[in-house]
Amino acid sequence: MLVGRLTSDDDELDVAYADVFVVVREGETGPGANDWEVTVTSQEPHRLEPGSHELVFETLEGERLTGRALLRFSDGHRHLFRGDGTLVGYTD
Repeated sequence: MLVGRLTSDDDELDVAYADVFVVVREGETGPGANDWEVTVTSQEPHRLEPGSHELVFETLEGERLTGRALLRFSDGHRHLFRGDGTLVGYTD
């Protein structure tokens, strides 16, 4: 899923590119707590603190998803979040 808008702890990132990768394991109806991640490239440098973040994002298809995720990597422009809880709003 491509993301058009993303906020991290009420701090909106100026998104150049972002996508959500979701794994739904056989026999499950949705992703597990660690079965999703968000990759973001911001247009301008954006400092994010290491640790856990509450993400809210809107896909280009108009879906609104929320979830707690750990910031796994950030160099100011590229940011990788790994799910650390339920991805609310996900539909297959």
